[in-house]
Amino acid sequence: MAALAGGAFAAFLSTSSGLAVAVTGVLNQDLVRPLLARVTGGDHSEVTGFRLSAVVAVLVPYGLSRFFPEVGLAAFVTLAFVVAASTFFPLLALGVWWPRLSVPGAAAGLVVGAVLATGAIGVTVLVGDRPGWSGALLAQPAAWTVPVALLTAVGVSLATPHRIPRGARRTLVRLHTPESIPTGMPGGPGRR
Repeated sequence: MAALAGGAFAAFLSTSSGLAVAVTGVLNQDLVRPLLARVTGGDHSEVTGFRLSAVVAVLVPYGLSRFFPEVGLAAFVTLAFVVAASTFFPLLALGVWWPRLSVPGAAAGLVVGAVLATGAIGVTVLVGDRPGWSGALLAQPAAWTVPVALLTAVGVSLATPHRIPRGARRTLVRLHTPESIPTGMPGGPGRR
């Protein structure tokens, strides 16, 4: 029992610290570092920005947990995974496999997925568990928010074909082509 509890605790700590470091890195790169550069004129340490970002990355979720004390941790974890699935999956799947994804299509898919997922979880938290299909779909919204976000990205991309980035097909070919392609027949000049 002690080994099981220790393993669970170690898994919890490694996951939470990994998420905290990942969020800290994103905050530092995109928000804090440029802000510090403007405020200090470039006279700041990289460690300072990372430390400030770490404080924000830990205090914001803590503050949210104090603001919603009756909401369990599972609801926040569900929200994080549902929002990630509803936003990043359509963007990554289409961005890697579909050369007709346009910039407005990608943005529309992200926004629709985030709004629907957050709204569904918010309704579940505020109203509570509901019986029947509506309750199931609100409690586990990824079943419908992911397809809606995917279809939104496709629909908007088809409506805005002039906004597809230049070289999208070439980039996808490079992504899906093996690094070494034999150019000759066995034993020919292309083989080594």
